[in-house]
Amino acid sequence: MKKVFIFGTGKLYQDKANYIREHFYIVGFIDNKVSGEAMIYGDTGIPIYSPKDIKQYLRQDVWIILMSYQYVSMWKQLYELGVDGRKILFGIMFPPYTEIQEVMLDGNGYLGTEADQIIYYAGSGEKLVIENHDHLQEMAWKLLREKYKRNDPYINTIAQMKTKPVSRKFGTERGKAIDRYYIEKFLEENSYLIYGDCLEIAENTYTMQYGKDRIERSYILHVEGWGNNAVKGNLETGEGIKEGRYDCAIITQTLMFIYDIKSAAENIYKMLKKGGCALVTVSGISQISRYDADLWGSYYNFHEDAMQALFEPVFGAENIEIQTYGNVKTVIAMLYGLCAEDLREEDFREMDKDYPLIISIVLKKK
Repeated sequence: MKKVFIFGTGKLYQDKANYIREHFYIVGFIDNKVSGEAMIYGDTGIPIYSPKDIKQYLRQDVWIILMSYQYVSMWKQLYELGVDGRKILFGIMFPPYTEIQEVMLDGNGYLGTEADQIIYYAGSGEKLVIENHDHLQEMAWKLLREKYKRNDPYINTIAQMKTKPVSRKFGTERGKAIDRYYIEKFLEENSYLIYGDCLEIAENTYTMQYGKDRIERSYILHVEGWGNNAVKGNLETGEGIKEGRYDCAIITQTLMFIYDIKSAAENIYKMLKKGGCALVTVSGISQISRYDADLWGSYYNFHEDAMQALFEPVFGAENIEIQTYGNVKTVIAMLYGLCAEDLREEDFREMDKDYPLIISIVLKKK
């Protein structure tokens, strides 16, 4: 087992410490903070030395591993102190590797030295003098970009796309908006909760579509009272909100246009009968609905944590069910103005919580 001094005990060393301990015998650590007598590294019993003293401890069978991304300046420091540059190894060349380190080593690439310079020897045979780690990283990023482009043709497709969308109306000129696919999936899955006295915002399309013969009375709530048989009401101010009135409230894509959402949450609770529920959806990653923004103002896109924090104090944690819908493909498609019909059914199946297009919330009043 090769004997080594370790120069640097920060993140790079911590990431690779298990491998280093398994494959090398550590005789000491090197640290610029040491002055005078050697110190001990943690509870290992292994001494720490100053770089200016290390040469006297080096033997023919002892090496130094630089365990820092500042390896260029560290190597030069040791070299100027008289340490043979060929006895110095580079910690980034040892596993476990990050993706960028893997691409640097691809094709037997490695870091080495010539005279007073650090050289990256590419697998292609090219040599590159390394002035600092950023210099090497820029080169590695270039290699990684080329690798990604070879493996994923959509990178070039996206890079070449126009900066203006196909549609600013969510693709509704040609079909169904992509977010509506998820909204309707949510309502279908919870249609058994749509019954009795049911309120819906702005229209009653979903009430009748999913409530069917379970609906006794249908109510439409609109902030300006627009529409046939609409009740003028405001979730933010509480205007027109009657206490304990509804078995179900369908509130889709509404909270983004209400500034005081805390008051809205309280009024949603207020309007429900005991045992009633609200079916709510909000946007996660989405463009601005310019039509609604110009009419009412547009204040938020949401994360599921925000919905939990908003409704839990009002309804109680046990009475809230939150789910996210979407993936990177459906998000990109909607932002670019595609409609649901432009995609395949299987495009909607994967749900990636890091790309929430729609967030649904079931709220129950106990």
